[in-house]
This record gives sequence, C-alpha cells and structure tokens, in this order.
Amino acid sequence: MRNKVRKGRHNDSSIKRSKQMKGIYYRKSLILFLVTASIPGLIIGVFIYLFGVNFIERDLSQMHKKQMNERVHNIDDQFAYLEMDLSHWAFNPQFNENLKRLDFEYYFQNTRDITKSLVVLEGSHPLIQDVKLFIDREEPVLFQTEYYKLKDTKLIETYRQMLEHQRNIYWTGWSNGSSSGGSDSKKIQLVHKIPGESSSPYGVLVITLNESLVVNLLKTMTPYNEGLTFLMNDSGQMIFSDNSEKTPMNRLQEEILTSGRTTGTFVWTDKDKKYSVSFGKIKRLDSDWTYVSAAPLTAITSPVVVLSNLILWVSAIGLLFALLLSWLATGRVYSPVHQLIRRFSSESEPAFKGLDEFAFIENQWAKTTHEHVHLQTKLKEQLPSLRTGFLLQLLQGHLSHYTEKDLREQMIQYGWDVSDCQYQILHIQLTGYSDLAHRFPPGEEALITFAASNIVEELAESAFPQFGVMNFQNLSVGLFIMSPPQSMEPELMRQFAEQTIQMINRILGIQITLTMSRPTSKVSSIAEMYMEVERAAGFRKFVNQNQILDVERLGIEQMNQEAHYPFSLELDIIQAMRGGKQQEAVRLVSQFIHELLAMDAKENQVQQSMLQLLASIQHMIRQSGIDPFKLFHGRNMFEELSQIREPGNMHSWLVSHVIAPFLDEREARADWQIKEIVQQTVDLIEQEYMKQDISLEYCADLAGINSYTLSKWFKQVTGVNFIDWLTNTRIEAASKLLRESDDKISDIANQVGYQQRYFNRIFKKQIGLTPSQYREMNQQAKNAAVH
Repeated sequence: MRNKVRKGRHNDSSIKRSKQMKGIYYRKSLILFLVTASIPGLIIGVFIYLFGVNFIERDLSQMHKKQMNERVHNIDDQFAYLEMDLSHWAFNPQFNENLKRLDFEYYFQNTRDITKSLVVLEGSHPLIQDVKLFIDREEPVLFQTEYYKLKDTKLIETYRQMLEHQRNIYWTGWSNGSSSGGSDSKKIQLVHKIPGESSSPYGVLVITLNESLVVNLLKTMTPYNEGLTFLMNDSGQMIFSDNSEKTPMNRLQEEILTSGRTTGTFVWTDKDKKYSVSFGKIKRLDSDWTYVSAAPLTAITSPVVVLSNLILWVSAIGLLFALLLSWLATGRVYSPVHQLIRRFSSESEPAFKGLDEFAFIENQWAKTTHEHVHLQTKLKEQLPSLRTGFLLQLLQGHLSHYTEKDLREQMIQYGWDVSDCQYQILHIQLTGYSDLAHRFPPGEEALITFAASNIVEELAESAFPQFGVMNFQNLSVGLFIMSPPQSMEPELMRQFAEQTIQMINRILGIQITLTMSRPTSKVSSIAEMYMEVERAAGFRKFVNQNQILDVERLGIEQMNQEAHYPFSLELDIIQAMRGGKQQEAVRLVSQFIHELLAMDAKENQVQQSMLQLLASIQHMIRQSGIDPFKLFHGRNMFEELSQIREPGNMHSWLVSHVIAPFLDEREARADWQIKEIVQQTVDLIEQEYMKQDISLEYCADLAGINSYTLSKWFKQVTGVNFIDWLTNTRIEAASKLLRESDDKISDIANQVGYQQRYFNRIFKKQIGLTPSQYREMNQQAKNAAVH
C-alpha cells in the first residue's frame, strides 16, 4: 500500500512539473499550427474542384492505356521467357539418346540428377505449376519431379499424341493427365520434344502453367484490379480469364470476334456500365493470342469525384474548427517531449523553474552521461576477469577456429597492445602439499593456489609490461607473458623463474616445479605451446624439490625415455573404440601389454603405462559426449587399476570394466540407420583416404544427405569430428608405412593424401614426434628387440 501511495505521489509530482513547464515551447507550437492548419486545406479543395472531373478522367485514361501497354509487354515477356527456358532445357545434354535405354533403377544417380533438373526447372519461373518428362520406350516412364513407370494405356497414348505433333515446341490447351492416370481440368501447357536437336524425338518436356497466377498477372492490366481481362487463341477460344463477370465477358468476346479487327480501343456499354476496352495480339510460337482488357470508367472517375467533394467539405469544416484542430495537433506533437520529461523525471528531482522543456532535458542528459562514464569505469574494473576468461579459452584450444587476425583483434579489444610482441607461458605447479599437513589442513588447495597466484602477479607487474595470471584452482598457476623480444631473453626469464621460486618458498614454504615454454610470435600457436608445457611438466623428477624445466632445453635422453611408450598402439586402441570395433580393441590392448613386456619394462613402468592408457581412453570417452563418472558409476578407476599387479589381470580388467561398458553405452545411443551411414562413410575414408580431394561434402553427396547432417551424425556415432577421423586414419597409415617401409617421407605424405609441408606438422601434432624421429625410434626398438 505504501508503495502505491509513493508511486501515486511520484506521478502527481511528475505531472505537476510537466504542467509547470508546459508553456514556452507549447505556446510557440500552438501559434504555428493555428497558421498552418487553417489555410492549406481550403486551397487544396478549391484547386481540385476547379480542375474538374473531366480533366482528371482524361489523364487517368491515358495513364491507364500506357500502363496496360506496359503490362501487356511484361506478360508477353513472361511467356517468351518460358519458351526460351524450355528450349534451353530441351537441348540440355542431360536429355540425350541414352535416356531411351537407361536403367533408371540401376543408375539411380542419373535418375536423381533428372529429378533435380525438373525441380530446378519448376522453380525457375513463378508461372510454372508443374513440370513433367515423358520418355517413350518399351516400358514408358514419366518424371513428375519423381520417377514413375506408366501402366495406364490411355495416358501413354495421350503423351504419344504429343510426340506426333508436327512442331518440336508448341502450346496446347489441354493437359495430358497425371501420373495416376486421371485427367486434369482445362489448363494451358507448353510442350517441347526431346532431344531438342533430334529428328526422331523419344520424349516430351511438358510445362503446366499456374492458372491463378496467370489470371493475377492479367488483372494488372486494369486499374485497381477491377474490370474484365482474358486471353483468346486464334480460334476465338478462351484461354485465361478472371471469371469475375462471366456473362459480360462472353458478350464482350462476341463483340470483338464480330468486329473483324485484330487490335484497337473503344468504349463499350453493357447494362448502364461503361468500359474502356483495349485489345491486341500477342504472337506465340504457332498462333497469335488476343488479349482483352475492359476497365470500368466509374472505377477511375468515381473515387476522384468523391475525393474532390470530400476535400471541399472537410476544408470548409476545417476552417470552423481550426483552433480545436491546432490545439489537438500541438498536443500530439508535444507528446514525445512530454514522454521524455517523464522519463527524465524522478521523485527526488526538484522542479526546474524558469527553464523550458529542452533545457530540462539537456540538464538530465548531462546527468545520464555522468552515470554512463561511471558504468564504463566499473566495466574497466571487470576487464581483468574478462581477460582471464579469454586466456583460458585460448590455452584450452577453444578458439582454434579463429584466424591469427581475429585473435589479435580480440586481444586489442581487451586492452592489450599486440604490436612487436612475443608470447611465452610459465606453468607453476605447487608440489609437496601432502607433506605439509601440519601447516595446511586438508581441503585448502584452492586457498594455497590463490595465494601463489597473487605472489606471481606481484612479481610479474615489476618484470613485464603485459601479462595474465590464471588460477587453475588445483595447486597450479599459469602466467601468460606478452613482451618485446629483448625483454624475454632466456637468461632474464630464468632469473624471473628463480625469483618466483624463492618468493613462494619463503612465503608459503612449499616447493614448486616451474615449466617455461618456448617463445612464439603467433597468437594461434599459444594453445599448442601450452600443450607442450603440460607435456614437458611430466619430465620433472618425482622428488619434493624445486625444479625449473625449459621446453627448449629438455634433453634427448628424456625424450627417448618417453618414446618407449607405444603411442601408435594407443591411437589404434582409441580409434577402434571410436569405431565400435570391440574385438579389434581387445586385440590391440593385448598387443599394447605385450609390447611393453617385450621392452623389458619393469612392473611400475607397465603400471604407469596402463594408467596413461586409461587416462587417454577416459579423455576420448568424455570427448564422445559420455560422462565417465556416470558410465563407471562414480568408481575411482585409476585406484582400481593401480591395485592390479599382473599384466593379464590388467588386460581383463580394462576390457570388462572400461572398453565393454563404453561400447555398450555408445551402441545404445546410436540409431542403426545413422550407424549404417556413418559406417559407410568410415569405410569410404579407409578406401580413399589417400585422395587429397576427399571431404565432408564429397562423402555427404555419396550418402545422399547434406554435409551438416552427416557431420552431426558422424560426431554422434564416433565421438569425433569427420576431419579428426580422416586425420587419424591418414596418420595411422603413415605410421605403418614409416615402420614397415623404406619409402621417402615425401612419398609417404603423398600416399596418405597430404602435401609434405603440411604432413610434418600434422604428424608431430598427432604423434608428438616428427616423421623422421618416429621412424628412428621404431628402428632403435627393433634393433634392441633383436639383441
């Protein structure tokens, strides 16, 4: 109740202020409208009345005649375009002699192309109702956008009579029936024999006109779409008519036929109605058509007379009520100003005495501008959070579809200066937290990480002009650095790393592992650079001490140590699971364990390799749209696997508890029709991956669906995008050739559908090694197995 009272008081105060200010501007407007509203109406009424109806009738008649000639020309053009289009299609090489012998069911692609062509022809002109293609052969067929075998002998005979016509292209006044064997109502059709250049045609293309659209086109020849319009052939038969007044139309048709003239204009009276009649010839292929347009003169002159009298009366009355109208008009003009004042007014706003309405609006606008500046300031305060969100998306690869130019423009929008800059990432991992239980109670990881990120931010402010700190909330902090190349020398970066380690050790008393990426000048390379940093962090010594790892300084020995892990088999296992090949996945897991044991791997090495394989599989499961937590019912799969010591038990556990549940869930989600199409696409990729022109659009055309649908189904069934599957298939084939053949790397690139300059980059991104490093690693493994 109090709110209602307060609201009523506010409205009363606003109305009171508006009444106080409703003076200066309002009075000026009222005087202006008094002058302008009184005189123009009288002048216009007298002017129209003096010129009279006859003058306007003559001008309108001439305009109608001119308009009708233009419409006739337009109608003639419409029919001419139809004739030209049909002739063009009849000479199309697609309708050649082969159609007379072609098996349309076996060569379904040709059948599909014909139906597409008929659909295109049907939509090429608005006057076309439908398009039919009849082919006379042992078993006659009819295309009516779809393919039919004709069995109706009466219908077949009708089309064969079309073929016997002496002209290749002609107009006919009767349709030849539908695919069902029935007959249509009277329609106009355009017929062309095919092939167009043949002296012995075997079929006909038939266009049926849309009668209602043709009639609407004819109605444009009369003003206001009133009157009579129709077309006659050279025999005097009615072709098209609007059927608005059938009896007068028949009398007019008889009048024109008995006159003996082919063109002319005359006034025709029928039952106290006068019509201005114009008729003429439109030359068609094999005959001349006569167009007739009869416009009632009253439809032209009556509105003018009524309008003239109405204006005179309104003008006379307007003189008496000029003051009233001026007051009302001024009120309406003043309404937008009044609304602005109400919007700018508030309950606490005092009345602006001595100011007119616009001065008050200007004063309030200044206050609004001040508030806008205040909001802009608040937005700038939120800019660091927006920057952090952008960096997280950039590092995690969510912006990989953006170009280098787009990424730089976005960074400029967030207030960064990207000119003459290099970029580098520092990954800071807090270690030994579990040994500090006496200092930090359990569950305080986020608080410790927050403190570390603040320390890193303070140090970066004094060292770099532009940077971004990312708190990952899991005892790890990321530092994104933007700086000129001279301030990112390796020695300077190492000094900053040591300073960061000392500060965190002194304040938090916790050890850290700091990994430095290689510098880059491309924003689009940052996601790949971050992946290298995460991978390099795995080379740290498994001891609780400070460590600095530099991606560019990692030793060859460390890289070779990681190379013992069978990456290619891991990719094969994941690929088999994505493809739903359970037996293949089981076999590859057995081969994976066998290869680990063949390299004399210790128990802990085998266990770590299996845990890494499990992590990769879980990552693939999440990418496919399935939640591992729900799939495994909340079980800690890594803990269960770490308790198993025997390789055979590891194999059985991985197959029964990980691979089988995933494949069952994936099978339950996929529809069998979708799976069949996707499997056909997968098979096509395996057969033609070596072709450089294979693409999503190419596979979609072969499957008979659009590329968007195939892409969505492919992702739904396999869990990966089409291009990722194609890339994995090509990389698998390239890996096999690198292991089992001595072909040059450039030749292998061509064999799997890549150009060499792209092959090296894509292979390293997928495998982690260049093709030459991968071949050398496998050669060393073979030599070690022999000895």
